[in-house]
Amino acid sequence: MKTKALHEFHSMKWENISRFRGELMGFAMLIILLFHVCGPHNETLFLRLCRCGNVGVDMFMFVSGMGLWFAWSKGTTLGTFYLRRFKRVYPAWFVVACLFFVPIYIKGGKTLADTILDIAVNWSFWTVYGELQFWYVPAIMLFYVFAPGYMSLVGRSRSWCWLPVVAMLFCILMYYDKSLYASLRHLEIMFSRIPIFLIGINVGRWVKEKRVDDAHAWGVAVLAFVLSAWVCLDFEGGLRGRFPLFLERMAYIPLTLSFTLMLSHAFAAMPKLLLRLLAFVGTISLEFYIIHYEFVLKQIRPLQLGFWPTVLLTFAVTVPFAWLLQKLLNKIFK
Repeated sequence: MKTKALHEFHSMKWENISRFRGELMGFAMLIILLFHVCGPHNETLFLRLCRCGNVGVDMFMFVSGMGLWFAWSKGTTLGTFYLRRFKRVYPAWFVVACLFFVPIYIKGGKTLADTILDIAVNWSFWTVYGELQFWYVPAIMLFYVFAPGYMSLVGRSRSWCWLPVVAMLFCILMYYDKSLYASLRHLEIMFSRIPIFLIGINVGRWVKEKRVDDAHAWGVAVLAFVLSAWVCLDFEGGLRGRFPLFLERMAYIPLTLSFTLMLSHAFAAMPKLLLRLLAFVGTISLEFYIIHYEFVLKQIRPLQLGFWPTVLLTFAVTVPFAWLLQKLLNKIFK
């Protein structure tokens, strides 16, 4: 009996990704916070690890893709699918976008037309190089738009699961083809996240079917984690600016998949109090993401409090505002 229980514990259970979905999103948000507080510094191994916290965005994309497969496989209509995605993302975006872009317009920093378009669809991100405020929101909403088409293809034939590889090839082509690079370079941060989003959808079927691999599968996962983490640490250790950014984001793909599997397995043995905290942050992760950097961290950073005081204060200030925003919008759209 003990041998069977030990075997069960060491098996790779894909359903853990869904079981701990909230905790994974909470953890991803915390390492993104570390990445933002760290800024460009990479003088120590710890700071380079914090720089690798950017992979939290890819974890968001991966887990979001997995969740979409669950929603789609229930037989929901296309209209209902889009409406639920819209209600989860757009109201929070609209409130925060108004708070951010309207003051810029009042100060004369933008025209009225640009302000309206920025609030509606974050127009500057789509048209101006370097305008990356809140880029995740328009990117994930675009992903939601084409996700049903991809899921329909995968539902007909699993051969379409290879499309993430095609998306990776497009990232290479976009960088080295001069015409594509001139037209799309400001959207590289989005295009390079398409593969992990599609892989999340692919994995959604395994998660829903409660696929279990034997303990040998962890050998591949650990190897992928070690090598991809090694690559990213080397990139962040002084190579940034000397290679195209999409290259590191390609290394994020195996890092995200292996790290998410390892975390979800580890969560099964972690204290419940810690899991509740992570799950709570996960439930407000969208609101936390769009509030913490532009509205909180940028106000705290000039105080030069040091790394951990800045992290803790940013977290402490952001959480109640993110929670209140979510509660308010839930009440409005109940």
